[in-house]
Amino acid sequence: MKRLLSLLNQTGQTAVEYLLVTAVSITLGITFTKKVSGILVDNPNSFIGGYIRRYDQLLNNDRGGRPYKTFQVQRAASRRR
Repeated sequence: MKRLLSLLNQTGQTAVEYLLVTAVSITLGITFTKKVSGILVDNPNSFIGGYIRRYDQLLNNDRGGRPYKTFQVQRAASRRR
């Protein structure tokens, strides 16, 4: 009986350890993801924020407040046979 209780206690302890390791891993993963997102995406001075700012300057020019750059394409003269 003592041997059976000893095995059950070890199995329970291992399960609790796995649960704690899983909880800590998930918490660290979420924290890491938030930090990386803050550094690369959300911050206006971030890596991707710089690209967005450059594209915004490229597309939002002083042409009457149009949000996008526009181009005019001239049609070629039609030929009759």
